[in-house]
Amino acid sequence: MTTAPPPATPAKASKKSYTAPALEKGLDILELLAREPEGLTLSDIANRLSRSVSEIFRMLAVLERREYIVSPQRSDTYHLTLKLFEISRQLTPLKQLTTAALPVLKSVTREAEQSCHIAVYYQGKVMIIAQEDSPADRGFGVRLGAEADLFDSCSGHLLLAFATDEQRQHMLEEQAQYRGVTSIPKALNKRLQVIREQGYETLASPQVNGVTDIGYPIFGYTDEIMATLAMPFLEHIDGSHSVDPTQATALLKDAAHTLSRAMGYSGEPA
Repeated sequence: MTTAPPPATPAKASKKSYTAPALEKGLDILELLAREPEGLTLSDIANRLSRSVSEIFRMLAVLERREYIVSPQRSDTYHLTLKLFEISRQLTPLKQLTTAALPVLKSVTREAEQSCHIAVYYQGKVMIIAQEDSPADRGFGVRLGAEADLFDSCSGHLLLAFATDEQRQHMLEEQAQYRGVTSIPKALNKRLQVIREQGYETLASPQVNGVTDIGYPIFGYTDEIMATLAMPFLEHIDGSHSVDPTQATALLKDAAHTLSRAMGYSGEPA
């Protein structure tokens, strides 16, 4: 008696064989608006995505109802809200870090009378995920959610310096779309070596006169860098601030180590 062979098992379908046109249209709109800080009109979006105005209008209505985008009153321009950013903050360990950071940032800004912030690497750039303003009457700070360049920022230097070789290569490949450069300039490479040796970065702000950026790495339980703690130190010439850059650097070092410990880091301070 011949036994019939078992039914053939269908070949595993490729992920690319599945499509969800409506979802893809919604994601296309979000990604497009993310590249347009000034916002776009309905017709602009339709033209950019080569879609009809009617189908884009329906997608925009849903995205606006779900609060992913907004169109201010008396305006026909659509902008992204911070909802995607808020969703990302709920991810562990990112949520764990931002939760642990709040009291630490408040303590540092109170003692130094300077603002400070936490940044992470995100798609070829540096992104600010937590920020605390200076309690002083005059101060300088960066906006929550702001982005910075890897090559021209204190946090970018730290992320590059303490990344693994594999992570650094991935970062360079992603940032190439902004700079068109896939390798680290020779001068910056030398600077990264200094940062690794001294454990922190300090440099005159490439964007603002009178500001010195000071930063330390924050490590996670894998003993790899996961974020940076930085302070744009604003020099006051009237003697109204008693904390100097050296003291501020010491405050940041202690705060960064506190946050690293909170994230499960078992090594020595940077």
